[in-house]
Amino acid sequence: MAFEAEVSVKDIVSFYIKINDAAKAKKDIAKLSAKDKAIAFDIIAASSGNHDFKIEIAKYFVYDLDARVRRKAEIMLEDLLPGWVSDPAESILKLLKTVDTKGGTHRNAAIRFLFGIIDSGSLRDTFMTLLNSRNRAHMAEIIAILEGYIDSSQDEREQVKIFDACLDIVLSDDADYNIKHHASNLLSVFFKKVQATNLGEALRQKYIEKQIEKAEGVYRYLCSGASGLSATFLEDLLRPLNDGGKTFQLKMLNYFKFVLEKAQNPEEVDTVMDIYPDYWNNDELPREEKLVKICRRIIVAVEELWDVSDDAEVRSLIIKIIYGQYADKREMLEQIRAKLDTETLSEAARDKIALMLHCFFLPGENDALKLLAANILIFKLGDARNRSVALDYLISYVENKNLNYAERGSIATAMESLLNEKRLAEEVRKTARYLLFITGPERFDTAEEQKAVLGHIRSMVEGRGLSSQHAAQRVLESLEIFSKTTASTDKLKMAAHYLEFKIRQPNESLTWGKLDLP
Repeated sequence: MAFEAEVSVKDIVSFYIKINDAAKAKKDIAKLSAKDKAIAFDIIAASSGNHDFKIEIAKYFVYDLDARVRRKAEIMLEDLLPGWVSDPAESILKLLKTVDTKGGTHRNAAIRFLFGIIDSGSLRDTFMTLLNSRNRAHMAEIIAILEGYIDSSQDEREQVKIFDACLDIVLSDDADYNIKHHASNLLSVFFKKVQATNLGEALRQKYIEKQIEKAEGVYRYLCSGASGLSATFLEDLLRPLNDGGKTFQLKMLNYFKFVLEKAQNPEEVDTVMDIYPDYWNNDELPREEKLVKICRRIIVAVEELWDVSDDAEVRSLIIKIIYGQYADKREMLEQIRAKLDTETLSEAARDKIALMLHCFFLPGENDALKLLAANILIFKLGDARNRSVALDYLISYVENKNLNYAERGSIATAMESLLNEKRLAEEVRKTARYLLFITGPERFDTAEEQKAVLGHIRSMVEGRGLSSQHAAQRVLESLEIFSKTTASTDKLKMAAHYLEFKIRQPNESLTWGKLDLP
């Protein structure tokens, strides 16, 4: 809260003590930093303020996110309310253990009373109180008792109340991560119990929809630039990721890809992340550790999604994100080559490697590494789909680069090796022939192969046309060499001249048939 320089925390608090207005005092104190809240509590405790005023303020801040503020509120309540305990979990646990000796009926009745299983609102408040317990052992025991109760409950209306309370906590903006974690565990117990029922299916769908709704709201808020990504916001985005469906997954993955790319640049990371520690919180992680933790959490979640989704578009984007995290792409390529050479990989693992290799063809990557990746796709993985991806890249590379004799020769030799395979897929064979023709037209030494490659080029020229002016130029250069040195018959020479004519003057009426070409 921004106050005028001359107005201190003491002035503000003293004013509300004087007019005895706890409701307004709570609102204004809540806007202060944690450090100033602690100062405000010291002032209130030392003042001669109204007894009820102090109690109302303390009860309001007993669940504050800052541990020091919570402790000051607890101490004030202990002083003002005889018998009040700062850790209610301890008292509730004693009562539960006492009634447990009297049988399950008494225990369940006590649980219903102590947990406030009357409506989801009162139940939520009880959960928040218990889960704020400072004693983890008490909290774990109570959660175990409640899990047992959920597991044995036969009352559907009661189950829905428990579900709504836990879901409300998970989606809450004012519950910290630990509390949300425990509430999520309770929901897991709940779903395990009702998973095979119509109720379970209906509530699970509601669970997913509510989480997506919350995640979408957080996503819009982050995209507005009002705040950067924090650990809390990240969990809101990740919680429905596996169950959210393709559209939601692609949206989140694109956002994570954007964030991770920015995170690699120290000058841009603060434009997308909220990782500066609060100056007053001595227990908070340093900025660098927060950055690493958020990035690692994203990668873990993205890799988990790979095992959940079988959608090609989702999987492709997952691999692009993982690929982007490798600083040394050459080293990664060598690791992939070594795996393929030395290990027997499952089909799923080979698919993952193939998608990773496809990423080397993204704009901006090193040309030498692209050629190595293409070689691995063609000769190490070897299936038609991956060969087509690699050959399409090589065609674009050859058509748009001014390669020297050695570079063209290297690619031509690779294509000759590929064309020597007996069971090569026909579409792959056609593409490899074309690539060989524009890198080494003189290497076609049989009339049958010459006829086949000219026929393929004819289908391109008379169909959609060549892909670019650069492609046309490369084909014309190769046709000229072919006509002068390679063509084994006059008809093949004439076919080459026809293709040259059609490339240069595509709108002329001369046709292949009129020339009686092969």
